[in-house]
Amino acid sequence: MGEKSIGSWQGFRFRGAWSALFWSYIAILLLLIILGGLLYWRANDVVEKSVESTNSAMLGQLRELADGQLQLIEQLEQQIANHPKLQQLMSGRIPASDWEQYEMISLIDDLKRYRQLTPFIYDYYVYLPKVGTMLGPGVRTTPDIFFGQVARFEGRSPGDWVKEFESGYHFRTFEPALRISNNFGESRQILAYIQTLPLVDRSKQLATLFIMISDEQLMKMFQGLAEAGKGKIYIVDSSDRIIGSTGAASDPLTFRYADMPGDRGKLEAQRSGEQLVVSYASSSVFGWKYVLEVPRAVFLEEVNKVQRWALWLFAMAAISGAVVSWYLAYRNYRPIRDLVRTVTGHGGDSCSKQSPIEYELIRTSIHTARMTESELRSRLSQQAPVMRIHFLSRLIKGYAGPHELRPEALQFMGIRLVSEQFAVMLIDVEDRSAFSAENDEKEWLFVNFIISNIAADLANERHVGYATELDQGRIALLVNFNEVSDEEGQAELVSVAERLEQVLRQRFHLKVAIGRSLIAHDVQMIGEAFRDSLKRLDESRKSQARDSAVDRLLEQAPVYYYQLDVEQQLTNYVRSGEEEKTEQLLDALYADHYEGNEANPLIGSYFLRQLSTTLFRIVQSTPKVHPDIAMRLLELHTEAAADPRRTFLELKEDFRAICRLWKEGRSDQGNRMLETIKRIVHERFSQNMLSVGFIADELGITQPYLSSFFKKATGQTILEFIAEVRLQEAKRLLGGTEYTMAQIAQAIGYSNDIGFIRFFKKHEGITPGQYRENTQTEHRS
Repeated sequence: MGEKSIGSWQGFRFRGAWSALFWSYIAILLLLIILGGLLYWRANDVVEKSVESTNSAMLGQLRELADGQLQLIEQLEQQIANHPKLQQLMSGRIPASDWEQYEMISLIDDLKRYRQLTPFIYDYYVYLPKVGTMLGPGVRTTPDIFFGQVARFEGRSPGDWVKEFESGYHFRTFEPALRISNNFGESRQILAYIQTLPLVDRSKQLATLFIMISDEQLMKMFQGLAEAGKGKIYIVDSSDRIIGSTGAASDPLTFRYADMPGDRGKLEAQRSGEQLVVSYASSSVFGWKYVLEVPRAVFLEEVNKVQRWALWLFAMAAISGAVVSWYLAYRNYRPIRDLVRTVTGHGGDSCSKQSPIEYELIRTSIHTARMTESELRSRLSQQAPVMRIHFLSRLIKGYAGPHELRPEALQFMGIRLVSEQFAVMLIDVEDRSAFSAENDEKEWLFVNFIISNIAADLANERHVGYATELDQGRIALLVNFNEVSDEEGQAELVSVAERLEQVLRQRFHLKVAIGRSLIAHDVQMIGEAFRDSLKRLDESRKSQARDSAVDRLLEQAPVYYYQLDVEQQLTNYVRSGEEEKTEQLLDALYADHYEGNEANPLIGSYFLRQLSTTLFRIVQSTPKVHPDIAMRLLELHTEAAADPRRTFLELKEDFRAICRLWKEGRSDQGNRMLETIKRIVHERFSQNMLSVGFIADELGITQPYLSSFFKKATGQTILEFIAEVRLQEAKRLLGGTEYTMAQIAQAIGYSNDIGFIRFFKKHEGITPGQYRENTQTEHRS
């Protein structure tokens, strides 16, 4: 390309750039003039609508806030009105029995739970006219004491309030702008809410719910919105009473409730010659009207500002249009300039700095996001094996909790359990000198890797096996059987152990000792299987030692079965309150140390002293424990060798006592929760939405904890219990009524009869129609 060609191209560039600049300027100038004219002539209408929309939005926000608080009042009303203890007290006798007196005390404790429901509610009480008593959160009093000392209302005596409560049925009655004071000279403004109970039968007046709403909180909620709207906010009921306002109490209303139809709207009003604009919105709870009253001059203030700005816009249109046009032309011209510099070879570092900022930002963000996602996936994949190893170690030792055994947690770690039959195999490396003379960490890691993989492969041939490293030279293999008998499972374990020992000895010249546990029939019993494998590992090691003349000298060395893992397992049983498992483990340990062929009195005495030490440590953290137990344990620690059997029985009895203390600490709360769960199921089994998640939300706990608690307390899952309740109700309706299948399906929580028929046949083996026919045949015969 010659110099003349380049010059012609650059001249064309300049003419094109400035032509684009000129026409951009003309276009933007005309656009600004047109928009300015439209804005000027329509400013009044547009801004009025904008201000009206803003006021409407503020009222909507006020309605959402206030209705939300009012719904909490309704919620409190429902919770108190439907409280079982209050239902019993309302139907009680006169005078109240001792049991009813106790129920009153229990009810006022239950009312404390609703105290922090909302700061909008100042206080609340239930008045029982039969016994002349008022019950509140943690308080039991009389109208004379409450209205005479605790909350004195100006202009009203305790007798006036009693007469008000007993004068007739009150349905969500409000008494606004009431001032109360107490014996300490403190006073406040409140809004009273009165509701006669029970809710379902208005012919009865068995109690009265009295709620005091804080006027101060009400004003705080209004004040910010009133200041933002530059006016006054009122809440008006259907009787044209001011429930609350940000204005002076003496200000009369300039409008009536009847003047504000519909959900929301606007009207004109006048006070003392001043024109007002009134916007309103209706409450969806009690039918109140939320009203914003603004002087018309303030309402149109923004309109006048916009008109003045419109005039300034005309004056600035030419200048701003020129500046914007020049900027746009320059910005569109710049990429072409960079391209020409690159072609002509006149570019440089300055060219690279001219690339659009938006492009760089997007490109950098996408690149960073991709790198971040890749890094997170990489870290997660790196941590998964470590988490798996740690979990397997805890599971085999019996420390894994129910939440760790959830299907999603096991799936994340790549663990699949196929049955409830488990066994634990421990492999200890006795001699690896023929494999490697070095004794460094890397060699041990390699040895553990070899044993883990071979053991897992052998177990996975017919069953499911997971191997993990417990210590240097010690591997644990968890075997999950595919539905076999105990005899077949033991035979499979023996086969795996023999083949593993043969492969390690012949191919890798490793000498190992292997301990195989008995078959465990529950995932919670894997810890027991681990302890059993420890014991059998010692027996295996001793058996191998008899083959060596050197080791034969050590054959009489005492064996100690109470290791740290077993001690931790025993501690967990005690603190879980599992008395039966604790007793079984203690008996097994005593038999290991005193009744076997290898029993040694010195080791047995040492075992009893260590057992008393374990219990002594548990006692230090046990609630409500008698101090004499700790002193008796210290005496047993020094007298263990005198009478081992008596010492062990005393220790076992103390272990059982401590188990009961831990269990009692959980039993009361657990029994209440269990009864609540069963009550919810019996009350709502007809609802289609009844599920584990629904019950968990009702109780405020997590679904895994709820499922684990119910399974442990009853031996069945919640879904099984729901199915059982629904099935019993279905049988009752099939045998005692003429309801159709669709009606029975709806009565037990199914949306259609197809789902109900499948459910019934799954649990009973026959259809509902066949069950009805069989029942009718039995009755006729």
